[in-house]
Amino acid sequence: MLEPPSAEFVSHEAGRLTCALVVAPDAGFERATPIAGEGPPLAARARAQHAVLVRTLKRQRVDVIEMTAEARFGMATLVRAAGLALPDGVVMARLAEPERRGEEEAVRGLLQERGVRVLGTVEGPGLFDARDAVVMGGRLIVTRSHWTNASAIEQLSAFAKRSSLELCEATLAPGVAHLGDVFSPIDVRAALAVPQLVGGAALEAIEILAVPPELSLAAASLALAPRRVVMDVRAAGARAILKQARVAVEAIDLYDFGRAGAGPSALVLPLRRAALMPPRR
Repeated sequence: MLEPPSAEFVSHEAGRLTCALVVAPDAGFERATPIAGEGPPLAARARAQHAVLVRTLKRQRVDVIEMTAEARFGMATLVRAAGLALPDGVVMARLAEPERRGEEEAVRGLLQERGVRVLGTVEGPGLFDARDAVVMGGRLIVTRSHWTNASAIEQLSAFAKRSSLELCEATLAPGVAHLGDVFSPIDVRAALAVPQLVGGAALEAIEILAVPPELSLAAASLALAPRRVVMDVRAAGARAILKQARVAVEAIDLYDFGRAGAGPSALVLPLRRAALMPPRR
């Protein structure tokens, strides 16, 4: 895969990750709603697991910006929700959960301190959780959910147009929280996905590396580079599928985040990725 000089921010979510924002969990993370069959996450264990994730990113030469959130923001460790990086800057979310309101502004303030261009914010009545959107080359793929509504998508369409992106909508099966839970780009025209849980015309031109619903956590992986991902070790049953497709896997223990239904992609806000170009024919 050819990697030209880095785009300023993110033109493709499978590009080599070079800079990212993370927020370590605190005691408030124990308020996260567990998925069916699981108990609540334990903050102390989650902090240790998060530290391993950060070390993994740094080992891959990612410039990691570590933010400390206010104690009232117990879910702030799920930082991907707060913003979406496009090729020319970051769009800030407007989170639906009342207890998360304010996280967006805290993240925005830190980004501006670090010289990261903020393009704007989704405004009310729009609701936008950035886990419901991904950038794949010239397209911005979004989905409506309980946390992302039509008003937000209309506003995202305007941001996409200014960034020379085509907005395309995907659809989620009932009960799926976010696009990022069941779909993650891994190459120029390829993505990990659970076909039973996500679909629509937006995915028609994408090579889908299918994982079964019982291994859906694999589809919440984070691309470190083209065909290289970090994955929750609990989804290790999907490694054979990925190996056959020549996808390298960094498997780490994120057990307590998995209890809350969160994979690696939810814990990292990519700010800069190397641009991707289609392979020469």
